[in-house]
Amino acid sequence: MTRLLLRNTLPRKINYAMIKKIKEDNLLMETNGGIRKKLLPIVIFPIILLSCLITVTGVTLFYGFYTQSIRNELVSTTDTLLDCLNFAISGDYRYENEMLLKGDLNITDSTMLLRIKEQSQIDTTFFWDNLRIMTTIEDEYGISAVDTKAVNEVTEIVLNQGQRYFSKNLTINGSKYIGYYVPLKNAGGEIVGMIFAGKQKDLVYKKIIEVIIWFAVFSVIMIVVSVIITLKFSSSMIADINGINRFLKAISEGNLRSTLGNCVVKRNDEIGSIGLYALKMRDNLQKLIERDALTELYNRRSGHNMLSAISQKNELYCVVMCDIDFFKKVNDTYGHDAGDFVLQEVSDLIKKNVSDYGFASRWGGEEFLLVYRLGYEETVAKTRQLRESILEHDFIYEKTKMDITMTFGVADGTEYIRYENVIKKADEKLYVGKNNGRNQVVA
Repeated sequence: MTRLLLRNTLPRKINYAMIKKIKEDNLLMETNGGIRKKLLPIVIFPIILLSCLITVTGVTLFYGFYTQSIRNELVSTTDTLLDCLNFAISGDYRYENEMLLKGDLNITDSTMLLRIKEQSQIDTTFFWDNLRIMTTIEDEYGISAVDTKAVNEVTEIVLNQGQRYFSKNLTINGSKYIGYYVPLKNAGGEIVGMIFAGKQKDLVYKKIIEVIIWFAVFSVIMIVVSVIITLKFSSSMIADINGINRFLKAISEGNLRSTLGNCVVKRNDEIGSIGLYALKMRDNLQKLIERDALTELYNRRSGHNMLSAISQKNELYCVVMCDIDFFKKVNDTYGHDAGDFVLQEVSDLIKKNVSDYGFASRWGGEEFLLVYRLGYEETVAKTRQLRESILEHDFIYEKTKMDITMTFGVADGTEYIRYENVIKKADEKLYVGKNNGRNQVVA
């Protein structure tokens, strides 16, 4: 009982393998999302920063231009009022019995001032000395600013110094104004009052807010377009990176038959280069692991694996076992370099013969295993062609011609359940041919 409990509590290898697999899958998922998460801020942050900079700069410039425009408008308004009074009516200004007179004409009429406000949203005021006697300025309750006085700074500059005065920050009757004052003079140059023209800053702010909204809308559109372009661009890039990732993962797990999509290797950038290098790495690993270094045919281990896969799929195939006749004599007579040359030449002829019909592997020494995905009669015919091509081939090494022949044994793969038995049958036929004089196909 105790032994059973201990057995159940011991960690199992399959559990570790499952945990490792889950961790690898999670890591792959994190990698898939990581690039996009890093790429979006890289693209979006500069756009947001640039949009904010453009907005702040644009609003500042607009405020300056708009304020200057308002100033010009106020100057034009005050000058127009002065010209209308000075050229249309003769005489000096007087203020008697709460009436503003010019000569003998009473000009205490706010009709023209109200019309100016309706058309341009500009408030105007006539001062006698520093006292408002006509104005369109009202507080939030509609009470007129008549009989209120100008601030001391305005009085000093306009009335005492006789200069014009402009300010971007005036408080009149509880409201903020951008305003312009001009002195009101009689013919002798005596300053008797002022004319004021101003625009409420709320109207200016409203215009600036409209500009900010337009900048904000433009910035949002830019960000959305950038995100869409980035996602579209990154989707293709990340898909190709993930393709390389899966490809390398398959190779790391020993699947050297894994392939990489053409869309990756056709890219003319660093990702495409990585894909090409990954393919070259796979090919080199295949040659190192699956291929014989001298002949570049499949090695014995690969031949077993590939033949096993064909057998399990119940595909049509035949096996040919062959070796070079009297190969030891070649090595002893001409040297091992000459023997290597013969093996390479024979391998090239085998490759051409097998071609798209199957595969060939170096089974050991001068012995080869050929697998044809053909019927028995077709395989025998191809094998006989190969024997003839070897017999007719000129094996010349360092100006010395060598006579090379091969013996073949052919076995039908459909006659046996296990591929090992097919190999054994082909090998038996090969030895029949070797014992019967060599240079022949035993079928």
